[in-house]
Amino acid sequence: MNRVILQLATVAAGVLLTTSSPARAEVHLVVGTAQQGGQYSTVQAAVDAVPAANSERYVVDIMPGTYTERVNVPSNKPFVTLRGHGAAAADTVLAFNETANTPPNESTVHASTVVRGNDFIAENLTFANTHGPGVQALAIYAKADRLIFNNVRFTGWQDTLRSEYGRQYFYDSYVEGSVDFIYGRGTAYFENATLVAKASGYVTAQAREAAAETNGYVFKNSTITGPARTGTVYLGRPWQPYSRAVFIDTKMGDLINPAGWSIWSGSNNHATAFFAEYNSMDLAGNPLDVSQRVSWSHQLTAVEAAAFSKEAWLAGSDGWNPVIATGPTADFNGDGAVDGRDFLIWQRGVGQTGQTDNSLGDANGDGMVDGQDLQAWQGEFSTAAAALAPVSAVPEPGAWALLAAMAAALRRMH
Repeated sequence: MNRVILQLATVAAGVLLTTSSPARAEVHLVVGTAQQGGQYSTVQAAVDAVPAANSERYVVDIMPGTYTERVNVPSNKPFVTLRGHGAAAADTVLAFNETANTPPNESTVHASTVVRGNDFIAENLTFANTHGPGVQALAIYAKADRLIFNNVRFTGWQDTLRSEYGRQYFYDSYVEGSVDFIYGRGTAYFENATLVAKASGYVTAQAREAAAETNGYVFKNSTITGPARTGTVYLGRPWQPYSRAVFIDTKMGDLINPAGWSIWSGSNNHATAFFAEYNSMDLAGNPLDVSQRVSWSHQLTAVEAAAFSKEAWLAGSDGWNPVIATGPTADFNGDGAVDGRDFLIWQRGVGQTGQTDNSLGDANGDGMVDGQDLQAWQGEFSTAAAALAPVSAVPEPGAWALLAAMAAALRRMH
């Protein structure tokens, strides 16, 4: 009961922020059961509630569970975040059985989840296509710019992840599948990724069509493993004439064929493609024997590999450099959880200036303890690994007092 009350307190705080603060940085929409404090029962309903051409970030807070639905984030809804609130990405699953043979749908793309809105973020959840092998069945189709996937799992079989267009950053991601299970025309950077080949095939099929195009896939500090038989998986094949894929500091199991890369049958695309590696290792971290790699692939020097940094690869014309926070900024007492105790610290510190850290409630580091820091607390509430558990120790009267204090604080600011 205590836990539910504090979840409702979070929702109430979100409502107050939504109606009272013209300068709000985020709006929160909660998806889950009534017992979980849900405002919406489906993810799509929450996405539908985001206004078209929004300029503020809308965070869809998804409580743990499996949501069997197709999700479509259209191009007229930028700045949408889907955030799972389980202890792990596997606790919050967006799943659907959608294949290339499925009748047309409203998104015109056959994928369990379709993202066309720029500046989209997904955190701590799973995108799944539940169809088995034998036909194209995407877990996600991403055709938008400046996308971030942080601690996200992509599960399926054939063609799991289509990175089709725009700059996309995948951090601590897990991708499983077969055939060409990461493919498209996107400019994607995968860091600390786990790539699981479920059967023979190809990790990538990148589709850069002209030498002047800047797209391609880079994998950094990643691992390629899976149940596929020894030597039956290739790092990639060139879908288009200038396909580009680079693996840097990546561990590879013996499922990877010694040739490394494959041609695209019936084409000469490999002659102009750019497929490269630097410091490839076996699963134990030992240098990998790459002496049998195809002659048209490249082994980079350290200087050449440095040119494929995240900052350089994703900068574009606007200098975009996605940064993943290493921990909750509103964890004012440093106990690893963002909860009611942190709100009380913010309440005591509100109005103070000249802070050098966040121990008194300055979440955004601007030197002031103010309403923006309260918004940060509200947005990060219960995002720690043991979600909501520390807060449940607060008795019911304390929960109601916390809600009243939040409301009073917000009234004073507006």
